[in-house]
Amino acid sequence: MAEGIRKRGEKYSFRINIKDPVTDKWKNIERGGFTTITEARQARAKLLAEYAESPSKVVVEDKKVTLTQVYNEFIEKYANFDREKSTIRRYDCLFRNHLQPQWGDAKIAKITANSISEYLFAMTATHSYAYIMSIHKFIKVLWGFAFEKQYMRENIFPKITTPKPDSSEGQIKIYTEEQLNEFEKRFESTHSITAFKIGRATGVRCGECYGLLWGDVDWENHTLSISRQMVWEDNMWTLRNTKTKAAIRTIDLQDSIYYYLKDLREKQLRQKEQLGPAYRVNRIAVDMGRDKPKVIRDDLELINIKSNGELLTPDSEKFLGRISRKELSVPFKYHNLRHTHASWLAEHNVPAIVTKKRLGHSKEETTLRYYQHITQGMRDDLLSKLNQSGE
Repeated sequence: MAEGIRKRGEKYSFRINIKDPVTDKWKNIERGGFTTITEARQARAKLLAEYAESPSKVVVEDKKVTLTQVYNEFIEKYANFDREKSTIRRYDCLFRNHLQPQWGDAKIAKITANSISEYLFAMTATHSYAYIMSIHKFIKVLWGFAFEKQYMRENIFPKITTPKPDSSEGQIKIYTEEQLNEFEKRFESTHSITAFKIGRATGVRCGECYGLLWGDVDWENHTLSISRQMVWEDNMWTLRNTKTKAAIRTIDLQDSIYYYLKDLREKQLRQKEQLGPAYRVNRIAVDMGRDKPKVIRDDLELINIKSNGELLTPDSEKFLGRISRKELSVPFKYHNLRHTHASWLAEHNVPAIVTKKRLGHSKEETTLRYYQHITQGMRDDLLSKLNQSGE
């Protein structure tokens, strides 16, 4: 009888002895029901080849665990300890609106890559490519977690296919100098003009801008420190840590924004003195870190406030967007000021490492895309140099 093969009644079976890569323990696996020794030998050789390629496919058995059970375990035992609250809220939204209705009660090991791919492609009729890819990324997190927990023999995520982005989607939107001046002229009469000027001059994110305190300005060194952002969290406006560690940075201020802020500070102090008790005192939550209660503060001197001291928030962007759509030639989005500032730095040959630090990017490739985006100014400069060289 061939090695590892035996006859049981009228059929043949085989046995292999393999080591579990996770527990480091040896395990016997037996398969039967083969009509001939040759069939059993071929099946044994195939299983050994599968084990050599991917041990988990052979050692791990699919568990009867539903997608909902996997999600709840991931959130309760892991995400709550190593993910930001905003990230957990996004997970919850994606799961409730998409994954749970589709596969919530299904065993995760039985959900196929094809069914997920079909769902993602169907979403192109109603959702943006960026949103679809956010679901795709979330699926990667959940299926990776389930695979590590050995709830399934195979992680199907690499087999999932996604739609291609629309040619116009994901493009960097950059405002021209003329458009920026048009925005600034119209926004001058609004309370949000300061946020606009700061975004135009520094490229900060919207939440970072509205989270700025006067103590973040270093008048002596002409710099602005970014160390927090304003977000809507737990039904209140909250000052919390920045999006990433790389976002904590110090930005050099050019004279135009430096002296604008200097004048604004003096103006706000005068208004506070003139209004006296009528000057608005803002109560805002401050996140003190994971598993710590928020602290309500009423003594923080925010830069972005109304003339009566009332708090301004990132929601102001919606107001500016409505104005621009109704009255101006170009719709306004605050984050496009960031794109515009980054592209200006690239166009003026500022080293990528300097741009990366100024914008607070975590990944170098995020910065480099601005250098790959050829602006009209770059094309004109190239053409001028070619003409001068006679090429």
